[in-house]
Amino acid sequence: MHVVDPTLRILLVEDDEDDYILTRELIREFRWSMPLLEWESDFARALDAMVAGSYDVYLLDYRLGPHSGLDLLQAAVEKGCKAPIILLTGQGDHEVDLQAMEAGAADYLVKGSLKAPALERAIRYAIQQRRMMAELAETRMRLAESRESERLHFARELHDGPLQDLIGARFHLGVLAGSVQDEQAAVHLATVQEGLQSVINTLRAMCGNLRPPALAPFGLEKAIRAHAQAFRERYPHLQITLELDSDNQELPERVRLALFRIYQSALANVVQHAGATSVRVQFRLGERQLLLRVEDDGHGFQVPGNWLDFAREGHFGFLGAMERAESIGGQLSVQSAPDSGTEILVRAPRPGKTTDIMPTQAVQPQS
Repeated sequence: MHVVDPTLRILLVEDDEDDYILTRELIREFRWSMPLLEWESDFARALDAMVAGSYDVYLLDYRLGPHSGLDLLQAAVEKGCKAPIILLTGQGDHEVDLQAMEAGAADYLVKGSLKAPALERAIRYAIQQRRMMAELAETRMRLAESRESERLHFARELHDGPLQDLIGARFHLGVLAGSVQDEQAAVHLATVQEGLQSVINTLRAMCGNLRPPALAPFGLEKAIRAHAQAFRERYPHLQITLELDSDNQELPERVRLALFRIYQSALANVVQHAGATSVRVQFRLGERQLLLRVEDDGHGFQVPGNWLDFAREGHFGFLGAMERAESIGGQLSVQSAPDSGTEILVRAPRPGKTTDIMPTQAVQPQS
């Protein structure tokens, strides 16, 4: 008989004590190790434990009194449950299976035919898959940080080098123009000055896009407002509505930067592809979760089943935005249809308040 492994804790959420006893006996037959199994029959207490991240794996019975295991699964994922969740049911149901997978379940098992090796394998695979997803998210986060570091370096080099040289050249041209008596030469110099000023303005805009000037000192809300105001001036036909909570510079810079880049990309798509007349930007700083929504009234598009194929066709923006969301432990979803506008929604854990939100099948790029 195996010794209980206290490092692997499993919570069974089940309102039938007989089923708890049967599950306990199955776990005692595990070949490699015997996890510590605990039982909870109350929906609310189980949800609290899942949100708190108290266990390594959760086994949910499909029927939980007035609720269902699917209800608990969806609520836990929405509130940021990180650990793998396996749904158990008395009999197989293909529709429930699909709903469970779409809601974020790691597996779906039928209790009537369940044997110890199958349960052990499902638990082991679920833990391994979640660990791999966490490592992938960590890699993406480091890659995003590296990219932003390169952007910052390039913005500084551009600002302190070529941009300053051009500003100096324009100044000297202005001095020269003031001393030229020939009218035709003065006209040519004025034309050159205008051209230089245009290049200077373009480079300043590039520096701002590479490193939003308001983001670091003022926070995400102020950076979005400043960017939106510049956008209104550039595209006066576009009505931009902002509903933004103030982050008061509370969020880590990498989180602010990721959300700003997603917003920035979404607004660029609105102008370049959507043909929209209005766009609404919403940022909510919840107790446990951050929410960013960008929706427009444009012509919309058919959401692809495979985002990697969509990127291979030249549409890289959405895939990049998904990677940015995942780099901060969040998920990005896209809702759109021809002639129905587009909504981009990002949900991410509030740093220091909750655990990571792992991407569900509906928004993961497929290989």
